[in-house]
Amino acid sequence: MAFLPTPPLLIPEIAAGAAHDLDDVRVAARAAVDWACAGSNVAAGLPEPPVGDETWSLAGFGVRIGHGKRVGLAEGMARWLLAGRPAEMVGPGGSLGAYDAVLVMGDASSSRTDKAPGHTNPAAIPFDDAVLAALLHGDARALAETDLELATQVGAAGAPAWVSLAEQVAQVQSASVDVATAPFGVLYVVARWTVRWADPA
Repeated sequence: MAFLPTPPLLIPEIAAGAAHDLDDVRVAARAAVDWACAGSNVAAGLPEPPVGDETWSLAGFGVRIGHGKRVGLAEGMARWLLAGRPAEMVGPGGSLGAYDAVLVMGDASSSRTDKAPGHTNPAAIPFDDAVLAALLHGDARALAETDLELATQVGAAGAPAWVSLAEQVAQVQSASVDVATAPFGVLYVVARWTVRWADPA
């Protein structure tokens, strides 16, 4: 599975002159998607319920991307990164264990600096450090225990997707963090896990 960030600036048409600011994140995210999607049965784990289907669009960022129903940011970024690959969109609490490949969508805190969307929250960096440690060490239990109330306070939109995913994992067999960067005061992470799913209850 791949953990992926959702900044709209990953899309060059939206980023325009700032497109190069996230080149490393864009390259890493696309590589992680290609790696994860070696399996034919793909799902995207979202931090909110999905609203669209394979015809989708993102709007409100200065340019409209796509030509279908308007969807949320995480769903739209999942569709864009999938680049036309078919995939099931799964909201928090949805079952992911039946899929060969899972993309887990969402950003960490958005309040690391004064210029961040959420301005500065002193809890943001410790929160992010704990999430990064869980991702790097393949600690599904720690990720499942992410404090969702604190995540809301620091603006970590990906937390519901991480928790939902981690609760369904029995064992992480390998883990890596490809990119962790916060150029705009928002922590963007690209990470990879291979897992053994827990048996359904």
